[in-house]
Amino acid sequence: MATDALQTPLTETTEPAAPSGCSTSVPAGLERALTLVARSILRLQVPQHVLRDGESVDKAGYWLLVRLSEQGPIRLSELAGSVELDLSTVSRQVRDLVASGLLTKDPDPLDGRASLLGLSARGAAVLEAVSDARRQALAEALADWSDDERSTLAHSLFRLADGLQTTQKGSR
Repeated sequence: MATDALQTPLTETTEPAAPSGCSTSVPAGLERALTLVARSILRLQVPQHVLRDGESVDKAGYWLLVRLSEQGPIRLSELAGSVELDLSTVSRQVRDLVASGLLTKDPDPLDGRASLLGLSARGAAVLEAVSDARRQALAEALADWSDDERSTLAHSLFRLADGLQTTQKGSR
């Protein structure tokens, strides 16, 4: 499957001309390669060995843990907005994460009617264990890459992410 993207050179230009205002076009092979990487990342499961008996975290729950670790205690509506999902969907996921002890739910000191969600100590430990397992999978995939190649990839991906965020902000 990964070889499909490699069969089309990254310089192939089967794409239509770049939109007006855009100085370059993106080769079809690059877009396909990034799609394969995104799919592979999304398929990484939460390793069951990092969870205690009775605990469960699906991929959606993992991403909520990641977001809360980045943003700190926030309201449910803010969390749903930041992950761009429906409030009722996030509410169900959060309920399960609170019930399993991975998230905390405390009264908002500024508005007693609202609650703030945060990462519990157990949630932080699970997040770190899952992140370690994901880094191990990446290490295996990049085992024959040099330090410079890995560094260049990381730098380029951060640059791409920044560019995509800027583009998305501009289109809203």
